[in-house]
Amino acid sequence: MKDKKVLIIKLGAIGDVVHTSIIPYAIKNKHPNWQIHYMTSPLIATLLKNCSYIDKVIAFDTRAEKPHSYMFSHVLNLMKERYDYVFCLSHSLRLFILSFGSLPKKVVFRGYKGNSWVENYFYSAADVIKDLELPERLVLEANPAVKEKVSNWMAQYPRPHVVINPGFLTPVGRQGRVWPLNYWKELADKILETYGGTVFVNGGGYEYEYQKPLASERVIFVPKENSLEDNSVVLSLADAVISGDSGPLHIASAFDVNTLAILGSTSPDDIRPYGAKGHYIGPDYECKYCWEKQCKKGAKPGEYPPCISSISPDAVMEKIKEYNLI
Repeated sequence: MKDKKVLIIKLGAIGDVVHTSIIPYAIKNKHPNWQIHYMTSPLIATLLKNCSYIDKVIAFDTRAEKPHSYMFSHVLNLMKERYDYVFCLSHSLRLFILSFGSLPKKVVFRGYKGNSWVENYFYSAADVIKDLELPERLVLEANPAVKEKVSNWMAQYPRPHVVINPGFLTPVGRQGRVWPLNYWKELADKILETYGGTVFVNGGGYEYEYQKPLASERVIFVPKENSLEDNSVVLSLADAVISGDSGPLHIASAFDVNTLAILGSTSPDDIRPYGAKGHYIGPDYECKYCWEKQCKKGAKPGEYPPCISSISPDAVMEKIKEYNLI
């Protein structure tokens, strides 16, 4: 097959972009001489810039000043690339303009074939590039200098290194993705009592005030000034990562780290960590995996819903032991 040039466009959440990385990884495995470009937001672009299977990362800022001229300049630059395939992986007018405006030979949209969102993205590509093979895992790669810096910081704390990602419960966020904070504290205590070592709390910005009750001598917060790239390397160096359904969960999975997802309203069939080291625990509750943003079973905005609250710290510890995560 003649060498081709491919553009992938995904401007969504961090976890979604990590899921879509299966497309360039699968293409490059089969066609190492193809040119693969990826367009995403400036923040998320830092996660992809070190990936050897992506030849060019294009940052597109949805909050740019003079958005019309900004969009036009990007379309002109994309036209010059003469892409064979453009994979448009979100449905929005902005992405349609970028995709069709680049005048590729073919625009491909996200399909819904496969058991998980990762597989949905893969088969979107495999339906048009027929010889692709489904990878066993996602792959992210770290900048060596950042890895050395973060490794030196983490080395001052005893192993094993377990990263927890408690998230932040807001009045408008998806309630069933956030496990109660007091449960996280109890789980951290149980991990330290059972395995020793250090528990790191992954967060940032406004999450710090919410997560403050977790702090102790052996529960260490990832530095507030860390970049997304820094935090991704912290995840990559962990012995295990425990998280709700969030971007850091999928970043850790893509670094081939033992991961455990605590799921309430979002379904493991769709978003469980991809690969052999990805595991999950869900609730034994009648309305689990409902995908509702706000709970329909009585939890008010800003409260923990009964689905994810029904998962006890003891149950999570049993999963950690069952899967030998640590």
